[in-house]
Amino acid sequence: MTCKYCGAQKQYFFYGGVCRRCLMHQRLEEDRSYYVNDTLTARMPFDLSPQQKDISEQIIEIVQHESVLVDAVCGAGKTEICIPLVTWCLRHGVRIGWTIPRREVVLELGRRLQDYYPDVEIVIVCGGSLENLQGDLVVCTTHQLHRYYDYFDILIVDEPDAFPYKNNDYLEQILTRSVRGNCVYLSATESMPKIRTLKLPIRPTGRQLPVPQVKCTGLLFLRLLEIIYSWRNEMILIFVPTRYVAKRLAKVLHAPYITSHTEDKKEKLDSFRKDKKYLITTTVLERGVTFVDCFVVVYQANHRVFTDASLIQIAGRVDRGKSTKGECVFLCTMKNQSIIRCVNKINQANTDAESVLRNDIKTCR
Repeated sequence: MTCKYCGAQKQYFFYGGVCRRCLMHQRLEEDRSYYVNDTLTARMPFDLSPQQKDISEQIIEIVQHESVLVDAVCGAGKTEICIPLVTWCLRHGVRIGWTIPRREVVLELGRRLQDYYPDVEIVIVCGGSLENLQGDLVVCTTHQLHRYYDYFDILIVDEPDAFPYKNNDYLEQILTRSVRGNCVYLSATESMPKIRTLKLPIRPTGRQLPVPQVKCTGLLFLRLLEIIYSWRNEMILIFVPTRYVAKRLAKVLHAPYITSHTEDKKEKLDSFRKDKKYLITTTVLERGVTFVDCFVVVYQANHRVFTDASLIQIAGRVDRGKSTKGECVFLCTMKNQSIIRCVNKINQANTDAESVLRNDIKTCR
């Protein structure tokens, strides 16, 4: 027996022909009415760059026939690249959804999309926000896809390499069963050899990605103090590998910290943006947040928690958007393979960016 909703096959999930793996989840009775507005436009406060526009046009063409991965560097504007697709779907009555593994990113994206489409009913579905499940555009966590069996014509899957979606068989199954058409995967650190891939290795500013400085030392804390002092007039984000290290370091430095257990994340982030001092965090802030003129240091960068993918995401917090300055330092006792691969991939992206600037956007399979 196989559950048509979540794909469960093991017998201990079933009782009386009912799958207990997903029984607790409310499933949506589909309303076949579609939002159609053939004059709809997105109210974005800026225009797409020529490279972004080219990729967005290719996405619309490809996704009508097959799924596609957009491999774009951190800060390339993956959200904005998909806005023409969302507009096209809403104009043509194509049911589109947008899913992201992390709740905080869902909430932020929902607000941004509502600004872009003030006349469209955008429904945010995540833990703590389940009152309304149907709208013109659904933005939800990957966990909430169990409510949308065979529902979406096109689904944008943002950050499929992020926890908790990556390597989670249950979430992969309910995602597959929520789509009757094709998916657009957005990532800076994921590869899908069997899926058509569009590469965008350049940010809208045209500037190359900052390459992290790797500093090896046996006196990590003293070197950290030196870095903090040298950046004393800057906005500093300090990444640490564990909650324990975050608490200890915060106590010594008299600094605020954020982990996955922090309940007042928004207040601390707002304070950080306002005071522009420093903030200690685990990998919970490795993606989904943007700071202007931010300096980043990764403490104990050779810890096993920091994979090459997470280090790339962390380095991507620097020199984004309207930033005019910023640096990234990996502070470690020794270089490991994750650090080496991270630096190599960023250098390769910068090499690829040079070809993009020569109008050589790569499309590969």
